Amino acid sequence: MKIKNIVIVGFLSIAILSGCSDKDTISEDDIVKTAESKKVEAKAPEFNLQTHDGKSLKIVANKEGWRFEGFENKAILLNFFGTWCPPCKAEIPHLNNIREKLKNDFEIIAVDVGKRGGGTNTVAEVEDFIKEFSVSYPIVLGAENGKIFGAVSELNPQGSIPFMILFNPKGEYVQYYIGMKPEEMLFSDISKAIKMK
Repeated sequence: MKIKNIVIVGFLSIAILSGCSDKDTISEDDIVKTAESKKVEAKAPEFNLQTHDGKSLKIVANKEGWRFEGFENKAILLNFFGTWCPPCKAEIPHLNNIREKLKNDFEIIAVDVGKRGGGTNTVAEVEDFIKEFSVSYPIVLGAENGKIFGAVSELNPQGSIPFMILFNPKGEYVQYYIGMKPEEMLFSDISKAIKMK
């Protein structure tokens, strides 16, 4: 009986110390694969904007770049402006000139930041502004504009306008500008960005 108990205890000790067989062992690769299969991709920020003339404009931002639906393969200048802002008004003829010269490969998307005291401009107010200042590029307006302005706020922590961000035709960030900039400088930067296809 003593020998039988010693054999049983020895067998149990070996079983406990050796653990599971190789077949049942979970490798580090299995843990990584399981973690990856359960990982939920964070949805890229999406902005559903409305232009002054009622057209929809969707912008999707992710780590590869920004996608401006309807403006693929064009360099984009996002122009945050206010209808009440003197430098924003003063830069319009220069932006119109640049857009006209580079129209096949470039677009300006103006983002109305709203009224100086808060609130958004109406479509009629924006259309009056477009007529008065001969704006030739699309202007987006509405509550969604605040979200897109917030998404890029680390480039412009004070929230100054005019504020512009240049993207190349792949949707990659190129440069940003705070305040009114000379037409020649913008034209040169945008021309270089267009070549980054």
